[in-house]
Amino acid sequence: MNIISGFCATLLLICQSVLNDLDFKYDNQDEFVTGIIQCTQSFNAVVPPQHRLVLVISVAQAALESDWGKSRFAQLGNNFYGIIETDLEKPHLTALGNPDIHLKVYDKKCYSVADYLALLNTSSLFKEYRDERAKAFVKGTVDLDPLIMSLHVFAVDPFYTYKIKDTVAYLHRTYPTIFHLTTPA
Repeated sequence: MNIISGFCATLLLICQSVLNDLDFKYDNQDEFVTGIIQCTQSFNAVVPPQHRLVLVISVAQAALESDWGKSRFAQLGNNFYGIIETDLEKPHLTALGNPDIHLKVYDKKCYSVADYLALLNTSSLFKEYRDERAKAFVKGTVDLDPLIMSLHVFAVDPFYTYKIKDTVAYLHRTYPTIFHLTTPA
């Protein structure tokens, strides 16, 4: 078993106990933000510090990918990060405008956050992200710009990272008591 497979298996076992009772409801943006925060913090509490999600980036990407939880994929599939399903035997939703795009369907909202955490920690696409996060961990503080820029592979939109930055800035302005400009690693 390689290191990545072992990490995935361990993460799944650890997160399973967290996932059993963790879910949330939302009717507005504030409740959506609070729900994503609770899921993110719950998973961060059970994974090693160097593998944790940056809270403001987790919320920003969920907001951006799901239109603050209002998208069809969020509403019908609890998929807040636009995570693709490649195994069409598993539950999925097909994009209305493109029958070649299939997104995962999750039983609970927090499962989407767990999958996002696993994706960033294991996919070869996010090695640059993990390298940036490792630098932040060693320094003890997060520089959001390089971390966000390393997420350019998350979407095909060439302006994606700038949209994340804008959403992060919005979150800092709108929820200053939750999202602080200085973020510990």
